[in-house]
Amino acid sequence: MSKLKQLLHSPRIHVALATGLSIVVLAYVSKRILPEPIRVAYLAIPPLLMTLHEYVLNRHQETRMAKTAYWVMAIFAATVVVILVHV
Repeated sequence: MSKLKQLLHSPRIHVALATGLSIVVLAYVSKRILPEPIRVAYLAIPPLLMTLHEYVLNRHQETRMAKTAYWVMAIFAATVVVILVHV
């Protein structure tokens, strides 16, 4: 397997891409759609979830909570909740 394929199969890459997409969506919605910008504390929620994923992945690698799909869904759900709170 090539190094690029190995890199793309990494759970850290999946969570980082989800977090980056979340930040871009939050920035766009905050700037273009909402009447007032989203507060900085709320913008930090998706990166906080990414940090929690790193902690769980390092400490409890074999548990169900370390599955990447759960954390990616949580990041996207947090993005939606942050947007809905500010509508």
